[in-house]
Amino acid sequence: MKIRLFASTIISLLLAASALPVFADTAAGGTTGGATSAQPAVQKTVDLACMQTAVEKRDNAIISALDAYSSAVKTALQTRRDALKDAWGITDRKQRRSALRTAWNAFKGTWRNAAKSLRIAKRDAWMQFNKDQRTCKGNAGDEPAGGQGVDAQL
Repeated sequence: MKIRLFASTIISLLLAASALPVFADTAAGGTTGGATSAQPAVQKTVDLACMQTAVEKRDNAIISALDAYSSAVKTALQTRRDALKDAWGITDRKQRRSALRTAWNAFKGTWRNAAKSLRIAKRDAWMQFNKDQRTCKGNAGDEPAGGQGVDAQL
């Protein structure tokens, strides 16, 4: 009985504490969600053509970065293929193992560098886009779902 009373007291206190910020916001002159503020919303003037150019510039940069990444990975795979084929043609076990290890390490390094270059190019494209959209007095938040999160997954 005492445990239930204690537990219900604790739960009540936690629920009351979580409601305090809501009461503080409305008491300080904040809104409760449905009401609007007394100040009229200021409409930003956006240069739409400038934003279109910024979007095209950003996406073309990302497309170019993906093309370069794809080309680098394809070349790395072809080089690895040839190196592994040559390594498997070596009859001496120690030399063959060394050649296989060298081929794989070279491939991993090339792949890693290509991925790093892609990340940097995408980051730079987004940074430039953010500068361009500020110049256009636009807000990238106007774009629906997407943004850097989608490109970060690529």
